[in-house]
Amino acid sequence: MVPIDEIRRCFPALARTHNGFPIAYFDGPGGTQVPRAVVEAMNDYLYHHNANTHWAYPTSEETDAIIDSARSVLADFLNAEPTEIVFGANMTTLTFHLARALGRGYKCNDEILVTELEHHANIAPWQALEQERGVT
Repeated sequence: MVPIDEIRRCFPALARTHNGFPIAYFDGPGGTQVPRAVVEAMNDYLYHHNANTHWAYPTSEETDAIIDSARSVLADFLNAEPTEIVFGANMTTLTFHLARALGRGYKCNDEILVTELEHHANIAPWQALEQERGVT
């Protein structure tokens, strides 16, 4: 097991204190602190490889390879196929896209159940379908 202090050292933001106490960040969905290695990898990508995907020039091909590699690693971690992994801008945007795709098959008075415990990102897309298609 990796000692917690070693893990904390990987996250520069966790070195901060408030009134002499270590800071804990609890707003992960709204934006979370990232380890130094992630920032370094992002810097490398932005400095040396940043490009649109699916074009026949070096940085585009590198971008495609980086995305394919990330998809494969995540698929392995989740015991899934790489073709089952989708990346998007954020969960809110992905949920809206999913609701739109599923909503094409919904009819007036079809029911969608969500709870008050849901994040707004999992309520608003379905409310939009209520307005557009009459689902309840």
